Amino acid sequence: MDLDHLLALIRGGESERVEFKRAPSRTLHHEIVAFANAEGGHLIIGVDDSGNIVGTDVKAAQEAVTSALQPIVPPPHIATRKFSVNGRDLLIVEVQKGSSLCSVGGVVYIRVGTGIRPLSLQEILMLSAELGIVAWDGAPIAALAEADPHNTDWFFEALEQSRGKTIADEDRDRYLRSAGAVRDGMLTNAGVLFFTDACEHVPHARIRMIRMEDEVPVWSREFEGPVWKVIDAVYSSLLAEIRKIEVVVGARRVRIEEYPPRAIREAVINAVAHRNYTVSADIRIFLHPDGIEIRNPGGLMPGVDIADPEHVPRNPALSNLLYDTGFIERYGYGIRLIRREVAEHPFCSVAFSTVSNRFSVIFRKTVGSLTDETDRRILNAILRPRKSGEIAGEVGLSRPTVVRRLKTLEGLGLVRKEGAGAHVRYVAVR
Repeated sequence: MDLDHLLALIRGGESERVEFKRAPSRTLHHEIVAFANAEGGHLIIGVDDSGNIVGTDVKAAQEAVTSALQPIVPPPHIATRKFSVNGRDLLIVEVQKGSSLCSVGGVVYIRVGTGIRPLSLQEILMLSAELGIVAWDGAPIAALAEADPHNTDWFFEALEQSRGKTIADEDRDRYLRSAGAVRDGMLTNAGVLFFTDACEHVPHARIRMIRMEDEVPVWSREFEGPVWKVIDAVYSSLLAEIRKIEVVVGARRVRIEEYPPRAIREAVINAVAHRNYTVSADIRIFLHPDGIEIRNPGGLMPGVDIADPEHVPRNPALSNLLYDTGFIERYGYGIRLIRREVAEHPFCSVAFSTVSNRFSVIFRKTVGSLTDETDRRILNAILRPRKSGEIAGEVGLSRPTVVRRLKTLEGLGLVRKEGAGAHVRYVAVR
């Protein structure tokens, strides 16, 4: 940090990342913990609440910071620096975001806006899962008898087909223990997700699919049950929604899905495998006219770089079960597979978005390379609804040629057909 950066922070006022103090207070340890448990931040000692630089005794402030660190478990990473502005001394305490939750006297605090508050037990569990401190899916939660025998039979059949492993009946319980589905004679959270109607125990373990038009939802569907059934049901439903577009490849006309199916399936599997199940929200799939967004609760695990992702599972037991049954091809391969499938697809792009407690995979149609000058003339001719014969006269083509091109443009989502029979008209989608 240089002086210009410091002055910019002061001008910006207090926020979730900046706190002013005239002098060290008795709650300094709470402030440091709250920053470490949130996104990190700066304590600026020697500035009043209005942002006026009043100065401080830096030596005494440094000693107060050192004392404030003593009761914090585990100790956070901080850096301090002295600045002088117009003859007034300031002490800057930079607190890094922690890799684990910090507490004072057994209480976990977090920064919210310009204040701090203690976390509830549920919030501690949620943040611990987000940081990878605890593996939520390995905790025992339900009686073993709640596992549906049909689901168990399916699992071992899929295990044999996908991985070539044949497990004798008498060894099934032992295998489920080793896979993380059973612990202490009970189903773990992973076991519940895989072998029961999951929402009975984890109400938000569902996927919601939402059709959007002009950023307004027009319908939604919910998918519940064992996660492997939900994945298959959602994928089948997505395939029904994805249109096939007729394009010319060489001298042939072929029909290609507007999005790469394998990449879509992988994104759904990743959402199920890596979401944060302690967040009380479901996975949501938004179907836009020009794209599909698959959004799951939970950001990337600490240390994972989206540019070069490694396998750091938030739910290791669930990932094991999905791997055993062939949903996960190999560990650490999902995002690479999505990128490869999209790169080989003629008219689709993909982006990944990660913010606090949320991760999205966003597929977009890129149709520019599929339209030529004739298509653009047709689109310009139907800025208002017109019949195919009128369009043919406008662009100087035969009516059958125009109808064929209109059908392709409709498949690309660029044209909408209105009316029926002799009253059919076409209009460009804007």
